[in-house]
Amino acid sequence: MKDKNQKAETTYIKALLPLHMPGPLTYIWPYDKEPPKRGTRLLLPLKNRQIIGISWGIDDSPKEGIRYREVAKVLDETPLLTEKLTRFIAWASSYYFYPLGQAMGEALPSELISARAKGAKRIARAKAGPGRSRLELLAWEEARITRFTPEQDRAISVISKDISSRAFSPILLFGVTGSGKTAVYIEACKSALKEGRGCLVMVPEIAMTAQLASRFTKAFGENVAILHSGLTPAQRRDQWWRLRMGKCKVALGTRSAIFCPINDLGLIVVDEEHDPSYKQEERFRYNARDLAVMRAKMEGATVVLGSGTPSVASFFNAKSGRYRLLELTQRPSGAVLPAVEIVDRRGRKGKGPAANKKERDEPKWLSQELRNAVEETLSRGEQVLLFLNRRGLATYVFCPACGYVFKCDECDVILTWHRRNRAVFRKKVEEDSGRAGPGLLACHYCGKALPALPVCPKCKNPTVKTSGFGTEKVAEDLVQAFAGITVARMDRDTLTSRKKMEGVLRAFRSGRIDCLVGTQMVTKGHDFPNLTLVGVIWADMSLNVPEFNASERTFHILSQVAGRAGRAKKPGRVLIQTYMPSHYSIQKAATHDFEGFYLREVELREKLGYPPFSRLINLKFSGRKKSNVELAAEKTLKFLKGLSGSGSSFSILGPVPCPKGRIKSRYRYQLLLKGKLSQIRNLTAAVDKASQSLLPGGVRLEIDVDPINFM
Repeated sequence: MKDKNQKAETTYIKALLPLHMPGPLTYIWPYDKEPPKRGTRLLLPLKNRQIIGISWGIDDSPKEGIRYREVAKVLDETPLLTEKLTRFIAWASSYYFYPLGQAMGEALPSELISARAKGAKRIARAKAGPGRSRLELLAWEEARITRFTPEQDRAISVISKDISSRAFSPILLFGVTGSGKTAVYIEACKSALKEGRGCLVMVPEIAMTAQLASRFTKAFGENVAILHSGLTPAQRRDQWWRLRMGKCKVALGTRSAIFCPINDLGLIVVDEEHDPSYKQEERFRYNARDLAVMRAKMEGATVVLGSGTPSVASFFNAKSGRYRLLELTQRPSGAVLPAVEIVDRRGRKGKGPAANKKERDEPKWLSQELRNAVEETLSRGEQVLLFLNRRGLATYVFCPACGYVFKCDECDVILTWHRRNRAVFRKKVEEDSGRAGPGLLACHYCGKALPALPVCPKCKNPTVKTSGFGTEKVAEDLVQAFAGITVARMDRDTLTSRKKMEGVLRAFRSGRIDCLVGTQMVTKGHDFPNLTLVGVIWADMSLNVPEFNASERTFHILSQVAGRAGRAKKPGRVLIQTYMPSHYSIQKAATHDFEGFYLREVELREKLGYPPFSRLINLKFSGRKKSNVELAAEKTLKFLKGLSGSGSSFSILGPVPCPKGRIKSRYRYQLLLKGKLSQIRNLTAAVDKASQSLLPGGVRLEIDVDPINFM
């Protein structure tokens, strides 16, 4: 080690810590050997503990009068992060206004970097490289494709040539559901591997990885790594290391896989590119689809955005020439798209002339048309999928005596009644004998739960009532309405682990389950040969939200869930129950008319100046004291108006309370910037820099670039 008294010879290095701070900290390099290169992990002292950080180069101008501390230990012989990957993460950090150290921390598995003392000690003791964790991938039976359609052949040829060019090439693969996009992805990966380059394939949901992983491991064997949050921390670490050490060249994962360490990346595939799950809604608010395009640009790679219902933004880019458009209009199996019927629910279940006694006795969510279709489908030995994007048994619990509504006392959210978390129902539903009480009332935002059904806290009435329904209620009603059938639920309440999720999917695919009821996770990517009927319980739910993209999201959901039906030889049928049968998103989804929907949607957005004709940045303020949050939002508005000059091509909307005005005891306001990206980014950077003077004590500012959720 160096003599600390020889100040002239002291070397200082910068290090990023996985904490909320504006930049790197400076440490003394106490060793005689060369300082570590950028991207190397270090064990560093911080206050009274040690944490894991990332070296960030030499500090040539340390400040005078500061007592710097020494690096405790170097954890990697060679940098953990490559230069390309560090540049990419740094770009993402800057674009999304997120501290670089925290971005690095979130880009790496938790077993490789930690701000906690216990985690740091464990990581510091571990050897670099994969451990002994096992990742079991179960095989799925797949229909064998004997030959490709001419459209598939053309798509494979174009993508392969672009990979060979080693130049940035963005492609939108617009293929109807069941058109064989996955087969195209696999052939494209083969082309990249022949060039000696790596591949990254991303899906929006963990539920989609099991079936896709089976196909990719069948094609590429041990050359595939899996990355998603459903793995154990040790499994994620070991899969990450396999990629970093070059032991495999194909990565398959969800949105966080965009930061995986593939060397010489030649192909990125973003399957179901329209899906909002690619956007992270907390902390590091990145959109993995958009980052995929940027990473491909930075690495000279081909990026394929695949979807049967492309996002308005991506299709706009394809139409304007920014992306190459490839289309798959046919299903290789010869199957046709399912017939879709709209069931008008207006006037039903009430006292009007459209209601009859038989309908009044049915569950509120079940129309006569859907009942008949389910009976016919089950009588043929075929399967049914019912979609409702709402969990729970009842969504509204109230006191009929005084009108009290049960809400979360930490969030402005009504509590949902849950009775059980069992995934599969085989008999008429009865209360579990081993459970105390009829379930619980839960908040889906902060996780708080109360015993159900409680006495009214306002008037002490012991008999409260419920209203509304979710997937749990639908599943219970089904086993009572249709004798002898087996029903499974697929939502976040039942699928608490990867194995449970895969178990339900495999049971449904093998025919051991007659009817699958689920939320949005059942709508995409799955292939069930004997599924011929899809029922959408309530199509209007996603339309009735205060967001500019509500119609787009509704069209995507309806089209994707409809695409699960009739993917094999048997024809499919879809019933969409709605109170808004004439809405263009529902009408166009029923006729599989994406381009018709797109033209109507972009016409409306151009009139209102919403993306893709402008860009958005949402400034979100939150705090425990409402007056302070309002003050911060108003001060920021005044600050922004002071920065804007004549001829400004942007607008400021708000500030207003968020639709969910209080979450986890924090009041929430938002202020939306709309205009040219360069201008609103400059304004946001100024706000970020001045945030200490703009924000009263206890108020937090979160910056959401390119937001898609305003709730």
